[in-house]
Amino acid sequence: MNYRKRKLIRLRKTLTVFLLCILLLVGFRYLSPLNANHLASFIEANFKSFSLATLLSSQVTSTSINSSAISASTSSDSSPSTHITQGVSYVLVDPEANQILKSQNADLHRAPASTLKLLTGLIAEENLKETDIIRVGKEVNIEGSKLGLSPGDEISVQNLLTALYVHSANDAAAALAVKISGSIPEFAQKMNNYASTTLGCQDSHFTNPHGLPDPDQYTTAKDLSIIANHFVQNEKLMKYVQKTSAQVQWKDVQGKSHNADLQNTNLLLRVYPGDLGLKTGTTTEAGQCLVSYVKRPDGELLLVLLGSEQRYKDSITLLDETWAEQRSAAALRGLSKDPKSLISSPGIF
Repeated sequence: MNYRKRKLIRLRKTLTVFLLCILLLVGFRYLSPLNANHLASFIEANFKSFSLATLLSSQVTSTSINSSAISASTSSDSSPSTHITQGVSYVLVDPEANQILKSQNADLHRAPASTLKLLTGLIAEENLKETDIIRVGKEVNIEGSKLGLSPGDEISVQNLLTALYVHSANDAAAALAVKISGSIPEFAQKMNNYASTTLGCQDSHFTNPHGLPDPDQYTTAKDLSIIANHFVQNEKLMKYVQKTSAQVQWKDVQGKSHNADLQNTNLLLRVYPGDLGLKTGTTTEAGQCLVSYVKRPDGELLLVLLGSEQRYKDSITLLDETWAEQRSAAALRGLSKDPKSLISSPGIF
């Protein structure tokens, strides 16, 4: 009788280990193909061991190594994505940890296009009140995307910021700049001082507040990520970039009211899960640019993409890759701390 009981217990242990190995192999293959290969090799090499305690103890060592490898591969200046064109510049940041997770051509000088309006807004928010009324001048006679202001029109700072971030209005940027500094060149100097001194950007030079091409105006994906990271901490400005649409009002020199219905130029906003907007930018010199901020229950990501030919596809590719890598790394770290959590925690597989 004792012999039969011992045999039954041994059989149960064998079946338990077998089922656990299958769950590990299938579950991690679904979670992360990279880690599944390592785990599969471990299982195949150690399958003859029938001690569950030994297996779990050994698995701690295995997953710790894999977790460290993932941490190393996603550290600052990690290997760029193989799915993104080599000429594109990007920096993908974890804003909470203030850590660069992925980057490519991060220090390459690029034309910023309208993405530099993030900096324009930061300066405007520090120097003006939303309720301030601005009488605009000749600075609003400008090319590119614009609200349609004319010299002598009066408009609030709130409406200018709305037009700046929802419609990417160049005349709104110019009006804010002249109100703050008296002229575009003076405001550009303020931009450079603010970027270098206040934010710590080391490799940018700005000549206007809207991003229209200028040979002397450039930034880098790394510097722009610093600007964007500062921007997402400003609740007053973040409310503008999250608007999918908006209406603005102003009065002309005769006192007649004007209205404009605006649609956000950022097509990822409210479409990509967790996307909270930020800024688009497009010129011939700059290519397609996009700064994206995504927040989900399991973390935050901030992506600066410059010089793309397909900014939405590239952005989604980079964000999706990083979410998957971050989740795999988190799962492995959790398993290394408590191997039994693999069994007790729902939703892993």
